[in-house]
Amino acid sequence: MTKSWNDLADLQAPDYSTYNNLLIIDANNLSYRWLQRANYASFDSDFIRTIQSLAKSYEAARTIVCFDFGKSYYRMDMHEEYKGTRKKPQDEEEAKKYEDFFAVLNALPDQLDEEVLKFRGVEADDILAWITQNVSERYEHTWIVSSDRDLYQLIDDNVSIFNIFGRKEVTLQTLREDFDVNPSEYMLSRIIEGDKSDNILGIEGIGPKRAQGLAREYKTLDSLLEALPIKGRSKYIQNLNAGHNQLVRNEKLINLRKYCVDAITAGKYGDEPLNQLNAL
Repeated sequence: MTKSWNDLADLQAPDYSTYNNLLIIDANNLSYRWLQRANYASFDSDFIRTIQSLAKSYEAARTIVCFDFGKSYYRMDMHEEYKGTRKKPQDEEEAKKYEDFFAVLNALPDQLDEEVLKFRGVEADDILAWITQNVSERYEHTWIVSSDRDLYQLIDDNVSIFNIFGRKEVTLQTLREDFDVNPSEYMLSRIIEGDKSDNILGIEGIGPKRAQGLAREYKTLDSLLEALPIKGRSKYIQNLNAGHNQLVRNEKLINLRKYCVDAITAGKYGDEPLNQLNAL
């Protein structure tokens, strides 16, 4: 049953023995909930209580909290301008605010009772992708807590997302209702349009709606690439026809299911994180 955020505070002592869901927290993403609040330098207790409330709400038998640890070595090696638009604040007061905020965030892993995964040079998205493909099958349903739209590609019959910022659950049904695509088609649309927040450029002239239309038509990147060059005089068609290499690169940057292992093992500690994940 769908639960609203207001339900979380009303839950009483649960019967954990009846729970059989997996909860995965995109920790850095969740933490930004407090960045613009008065307690940005002391939000650790609120963060912990929020995770506990979510675990109760989604009847989680197990909760895994995944942290980013620097930029992805894998993506930086492929695209040195990856996330290059994310600049540190220049204003002294704002810079101090970010410093205080990240001091709390970086200390959180040692304060949590839940399982924590954090590997230098590996992003939470790749850890989440690995877990959904290798651990989720043991549970009735997996809930990912994140507002990151790139994670929509991980949705399936037993994997859904809760966006705590928008108070919205994203499931196979709502993804179809909102975008008229399935998860793999949504991923293809992101490959085509790019991701400005991560400084991944898409095909010029193609925004979300047009990208989703192309994804519905061609279904997979291989089918789209085989269809090139596409007939048409529109500038965006010309850009698409010239964008073969860009599309191939974008898939390696965006396709979490296919490349999460590559991204994990490209981190500072090589295969060691994968060995830890295999022991989950």
